[in-house]
Amino acid sequence: MEGMAALHTAVLGAFYNQLKGGVVVSCGDNYMLAIEFDGPYGNGGIEGEMVFVDNNTSAQAVVRERRCHRATELGRNFLAGETIQYIDITNESDFFNLLSKYKLQARWEGLIDVKSGLRLYAVRITK
Repeated sequence: MEGMAALHTAVLGAFYNQLKGGVVVSCGDNYMLAIEFDGPYGNGGIEGEMVFVDNNTSAQAVVRERRCHRATELGRNFLAGETIQYIDITNESDFFNLLSKYKLQARWEGLIDVKSGLRLYAVRITK
């Protein structure tokens, strides 16, 4: 999969195909974005809860402490028991562009995801 727009489309597509569950976007062993879908938002958007692992040292420590070899393993812990679509990419630039886009639409309300130990963000992803 090439390009941030294609990744964004794939995330939206995962929701509209499943209507439940979530999506994990993984880039290599360290970087992960996991979104658990809550429902539709507006015209062609998604409301959900998001955690991400990037080059933040505390986030990397969570991955190591949980003895996860890949970020996708942490994604399974976050979305345990749900229907998950995995998207693995190799282009770090595309990954971080997508992450930045979603961070702009996210807010943190002081909640920590108990399964991963990472900050849990409310996110509205628009078409």
